[in-house]
Amino acid sequence: MSKESNSIGVFVPVEVSEEKTFWNRIGAAFVNSKGLSLLLDAVPINGRAVVISEEIAVGEGPYRVLTPVEYEKDGEKKTRWTRVGTAIPNKKGLTVLFNAHPVSGKAVVILAEEPKEGGESTDDLAF
Repeated sequence: MSKESNSIGVFVPVEVSEEKTFWNRIGAAFVNSKGLSLLLDAVPINGRAVVISEEIAVGEGPYRVLTPVEYEKDGEKKTRWTRVGTAIPNKKGLTVLFNAHPVSGKAVVILAEEPKEGGESTDDLAF
């Protein structure tokens, strides 16, 4: 993915007929070091959102969709990453399929990697 400072639109399709689809913007995406950060103003009811940008150079995917959950342990703030979906490339960007909705409205899309021995670690994700 290319690094761009501009925001990228996050949309949901609203099909009004077989021939007509409206696209409602529900948030913005920003390129980060591992993929995309999504900031959602609304939750897609059907669990599907589309990131539209021809400037994003997407690979074959699939991508993991994670949300940060902040907590405190021993007086120190920490972040746990919870998987909430999968993203797949489309002609103009990515289609994000949510299995769960991020309560904070924040999600990160990263390229799916093989799990490392001992479980997945996403401590180095930047938001």
